[in-house]
Amino acid sequence: MGLHEYGERDRLIETFSLNLVILVALLILVLTSDFAVQSQDGIGGSRILPDVLLAVFRTLAAGLSLFTVVSICLDPEGGPSIPLFYDSRKCEEAVLFGIHRLAAFTVWSFIAFGFYFALAGLVSWAHVLGWSVPSWLIAAIPPLFSIACGTALLVSVVVTYYLIPNNLEKGFDVAKYFLWYEIVMHNLNVILLGADLVLGGVDITLGMVAFPVLFGIAYVFFAYIYAVHGGGIYLYDFLDPRVSRAPYIHIGLFVMIAFFYSIALVLDALVDLNIIVGGIGVALCIYSIVRFREPVRTGFLDS
Repeated sequence: MGLHEYGERDRLIETFSLNLVILVALLILVLTSDFAVQSQDGIGGSRILPDVLLAVFRTLAAGLSLFTVVSICLDPEGGPSIPLFYDSRKCEEAVLFGIHRLAAFTVWSFIAFGFYFALAGLVSWAHVLGWSVPSWLIAAIPPLFSIACGTALLVSVVVTYYLIPNNLEKGFDVAKYFLWYEIVMHNLNVILLGADLVLGGVDITLGMVAFPVLFGIAYVFFAYIYAVHGGGIYLYDFLDPRVSRAPYIHIGLFVMIAFFYSIALVLDALVDLNIIVGGIGVALCIYSIVRFREPVRTGFLDS
């Protein structure tokens, strides 16, 4: 049985009951945890670069996120997609326009990426100029970084190792995954976050795994509302809570988000231990999950 197969009875109730239980448990964890607040200098300064260059880098990354998101919404040609239609329960090719382009988890992740770089860039400029920023802003940046890292790694891996080969197998054109904005959102995302992890001073902790998982749960609920009351589609067929294995799939997705966040956590610890070894580790990790060239139909799965 594949991921997208329906049984005699829909699993909607079981799936969302499970999501609610996990949601409540994580909220309790966040509200009862005492996350250490970093210093403004630690977040705003760089381990290697002059602080002003880190501020410029973060500002450009935030600008790239904004430009990319606005561009895909304004693109008159729209974005080709292969969604699951809610009523027919079948995957068919479609073209999305305008704000419907924001329904993708890839875009959600890239917006979180942009928020992180915008706020971190603001703190960096304040550090350079000798200004102080509110404590809530300092406290918000590490959780945003955890969300950006965990979801970016997930996006890049899923696109490279699931969506592209899966759509190739189904006979769909995968050229859409290699349009400029797609390359930015599932390749440059991890490259820029990896660079910031090495160059910047934002610390993430094990307890912050709750934030990217909560982000994933929020998207799951959004995807259902969008499919039923919005666009009528699931952009990812495996997110349909009605399929036979939906509860297990959702648990698997949350575990994957936590796993990829853990990879970022290990890389961050490695950078703290030795910046050269950590930098090499970050580079190798990123190299293994990015793909800039469209694969030929035959031989991709063996490449």
